[in-house]
Parts: sequence; structure tokens; C-alpha cells
Amino acid sequence: MSAIPLLLGDMHHSGDHEGAWRLPGSPIERLSDPSYYVEVARTLAGGGFDGIFFADFVGFDPLVKSVVRWPFEPTTLAAAVTAAVPDIGAVVTGSTVFATPEQLAATYRTLGAVSGGRAGWNIVTTGAPATARSFGDVAVPEHDERYRLAEGVVREVLDRWGADRPLLVQAGASEAGRQFAARFAEVVFIAAPTLEAARATRFDLRRRAADFGRDPDELRVLPGILTIIGPTASAADELRRRLNALVTEHAARHMLGMYGVELPGSGLDTPLREVVLDGNHQGIRSRAGVLDTIARGIGDAATWRDLIDRIAGSRGHLAVAGTGEHIATVMNRWLEAEACDGFVVKFAHSPAGMHDFVETVAPRLTGRGIGRGNGWPVRQRSAAQSFPAT
Repeated sequence: MSAIPLLLGDMHHSGDHEGAWRLPGSPIERLSDPSYYVEVARTLAGGGFDGIFFADFVGFDPLVKSVVRWPFEPTTLAAAVTAAVPDIGAVVTGSTVFATPEQLAATYRTLGAVSGGRAGWNIVTTGAPATARSFGDVAVPEHDERYRLAEGVVREVLDRWGADRPLLVQAGASEAGRQFAARFAEVVFIAAPTLEAARATRFDLRRRAADFGRDPDELRVLPGILTIIGPTASAADELRRRLNALVTEHAARHMLGMYGVELPGSGLDTPLREVVLDGNHQGIRSRAGVLDTIARGIGDAATWRDLIDRIAGSRGHLAVAGTGEHIATVMNRWLEAEACDGFVVKFAHSPAGMHDFVETVAPRLTGRGIGRGNGWPVRQRSAAQSFPAT
């Protein structure tokens, strides 16, 4: 596999920041128009992006009361986008818990065929109670057991695909998640707010992959990066403040709840002592630790509002506000320090923030060839050749 990094754009409708849909100029009236997403894909392809990431959360999400969520089924939308834009790929989320191996194999085989091989499967082991209720309140296995069961699902799907298969993507950061990623993933999404954290995670994942007998270069580590871009540093900071002011307490409470963290009943202005994971939480478990690290860095006088101001767009990922030149400098530095193999770019607001990135950041990305639209891997290997047996 080539060592060329990947650059993916996170498709979050009006932007990744929880307040972006309320920003003047937000395209909320176009979110039910498929042509909007085709336009986004064309813009990203023109900016050297290799693909688009379509996140998805199966089942009802209470956040719809305060923020915008998907109006479309993302796999079908990804098929339409890749058909219309021939030089960009699509990574789409699919659950090993709430779909059968037959469904997953057929879905991603179809997307791969329609896209000419430019399809990726973001493998998730969904455990959210809200999702279980949407499927008749079915019993969901505990966190580590879901990963054990997912291994069987993935192997069965790989057997059905044979040698020609979609890109395998994973984002687990727990012990079980890292082991799963090291065994199966070709791309791993990570949340790392600092270069040092990203380097440590990348080193750990590559070591684990080698322990499984894999070539570590087969595994690419992509941290998320939230970009808030302005013509000057002060303009970018002002945009960040405007976006933060648009986040409702309801949105903040449910965003934290996704990571097993409870906002106190006294609200956002409550002093922030520490971020503690609910031991009964069966969804994303690793992010609470990332949020606690961020909270400790704010200072002793921090409130929950201070934490939300830092994560309302990034959700624990690297967040950079500034000029396009500054953001490109940060990204190039991470690549040159071998902290990552590329990025998943999370535009704070869109489409304007996306256009700003393509115009002011993308031309300055020089580190290891990123942003030249040539990072989508080509594979012709059998599942047995690629992934070791248990």
C-alpha cells in the first residue's frame, strides 16, 4: 500500500460546530437537496481531498431538537455523490450490531461498484441505548463483547467480498477498539487534541499492527481537525466566539451524553472539577478521558461552559482558529513530526468554511504530499493475505 497520506472532509451539513446551523448564511434550506452535497464534493475534490466522510448514527437522536441531523440515508447519498463526482471517494458508517453481515456485504459491495472502487466502510460497534430502542429495545452486548462479535462480522463480510473490497476504516480508541483497529483497519480515525497525543496513539497503533504480523505502513492514522478560518487571527477568534454563543444548553447536554458524561443540573456555569465517565455508558467510552485532559488544561476557575466552548465543534479533536496560512503550518508540522498520516477536516461552518479551507489552506499543504487528491489506496488482496487469524 502506498504511504501517501489521506485528506478526508467530514460531511456535517451546515458545519461541524453545534452552533453552525444558526449562523447567518447557513444552508439549512438546502440540506434536503441532494445537489447541495454534490456541490460540496466537487469543491472538496477541487481542493485535493481524497474523500468525504459520512458519519451516521442509527436510530433517533434527541439532539434533533437543537441541531441539524441527516435528512438522508448516507450510503444512498454517497452513491449519488460519487457517481456525480468521479474523482472523490466516500467513507460511510455501518454498524456491526444493527446490521447483518449479508446486509453489510451487499451494501458496501454495491457502493464500491457504483463508485468505481472509491468506497470505504467506517466500522462501528454501536451501543447507544437510544439506538437499541429504535430497534425494539433489543439487548445490546457490553462494550468489549461488541468488539469480539464485530470481529466475526467483519471476517464474514470479508469472505463475501474476496480480493476487491472497500477501504476499512475504524475509530475505536479503547483497549478493545485499538486491538480491533490494529488487526483490521487500513485507516484509523482518532481524537487527539495535541501533537504529542497523536504521535503516541499512532505509535501504539503501528506497534499493535506489527504484533499482528501486519506491515505498519498498511495502517494510516487520521486525526480530526476543526478549522475556524478568518482573514486575520482576530477575525477567526471572533467567528469562534459567535459560533460558541449559538450553542444551546440542550445541545451541550446531549453532546456530552454521547460520550457518557453528564452535565450537572445546575447548568453550564457550574464550576468544572473533572470529567467523569458514567460507568454504565455503553457508547463511545474513550472520549471522556480526552475531554478531562482538555478540562484540566483550562485552569482551576473553569466552568462547564468553558469546556463546551472548546469542544462544541471539535468534540475533543484538534481545533485550530486562525488564517489559512496558520492552519496549514499546524497541519504540515503534524505530518512532518509523524504524528499522523493525514487528516479528517471538520469545517466549523459550511459551505463558507469549506471554501475558505480550499482557497487558503489546501494550496499550502506540502507535508508528505497531502492534499493532492492521490491518496485513495488501490487494493487487490485477499482477506486472508491482509488480516491475521485470531
